[in-house]
Amino acid sequence: MQKMVARGFLGLAGVLAIGLWALVWFDQPRFAAQLGPVATSPLAAATLRADIGGFFATWAIGALLAAWRDDRQMAVLPMLLLALAFAGRVYSYALTQDAAIIQPMAIEAVLVVLIGLARSRLG
Repeated sequence: MQKMVARGFLGLAGVLAIGLWALVWFDQPRFAAQLGPVATSPLAAATLRADIGGFFATWAIGALLAAWRDDRQMAVLPMLLLALAFAGRVYSYALTQDAAIIQPMAIEAVLVVLIGLARSRLG
């Protein structure tokens, strides 16, 4: 039962990441309104798609493969990405003390912990 819940959670996390990837790729104005990055030129839009879209796509692939294959090692991939994102936000918060950074930090921290718990139930 725990393994099924863990795999279901990882699948859900992967689908969430696909949704964020799609937002970056296909609706950048909405992405900017929700998360901040604004593409002011075609190069900036391409960079958002490549870098941020690549982040979310890699997270999705890792989470979905971990769920599909029941693979503990594959679950490390989204954990690592989210932990690195968290570290970047900690650094940004240390530089700016902007309270807006705290909410995404909390989300990333919770996701790392939950993916870690799910990983512990995989084969």
